[in-house]
Amino acid sequence: MYETQVQELSPEEAKRLYDQGVPFFDVREVEEYAQARIPGARLLPLSEFMARYGEIPKDTPVVLYCRTGNRSWQAAAWLSAQGYRVYNLEGGIVRWYRAGLPVDTTPMEAAYRATPYQEVGPEEAKALLEEAFVVDVREAWEYGEGHVPGAVNIPLSTLPQKLAELPKDRPILLVCNSGNRSGVAAEFLVAQGFDGERVYNLEGGTYAWASRGLPLER
Repeated sequence: MYETQVQELSPEEAKRLYDQGVPFFDVREVEEYAQARIPGARLLPLSEFMARYGEIPKDTPVVLYCRTGNRSWQAAAWLSAQGYRVYNLEGGIVRWYRAGLPVDTTPMEAAYRATPYQEVGPEEAKALLEEAFVVDVREAWEYGEGHVPGAVNIPLSTLPQKLAELPKDRPILLVCNSGNRSGVAAEFLVAQGFDGERVYNLEGGTYAWASRGLPLER
């Protein structure tokens, strides 16, 4: 998906940057962060990443981490392609902890935010098709295997460069396999000035759509 090479750091290498004051960002979900985190790390969940990546400084190196390094690798690859100086903590907080490095386990209340866009199920989404501009944010090969009729393919990683192609005078229905990537896209569009009342995410994605017997185009 990404040609960019991500710079991986061992826990010991990451700790040296940590001691120098380099910012750490945790891309896990809020409930994971609430249980345990690297002290001082800021929470920026991968599910909100496209909408909030502007919170990451571009004038200094940063270190990203998750539980095992996989989700943070995705985020690091995308940021690196945008010109950020970013490192990924190899093995995530699990390997950090096993290396004997500090972890903050002070209990925190997990705070959940209401989504700034509209969640719809398959039947509601079907009713939107006549009026809505439908965007499938999966990769091209996924789109080719079957998509909601009439959907335009704009992979999530290219969405920031394709905003001019999206109408602001029609509802926009965002789709992926399960509703996760399209939820990130929906939040990003609202952050870019699209009306949250007219931005819709297909909850459950094409899996839910097909399970209701609704047709997919190929």
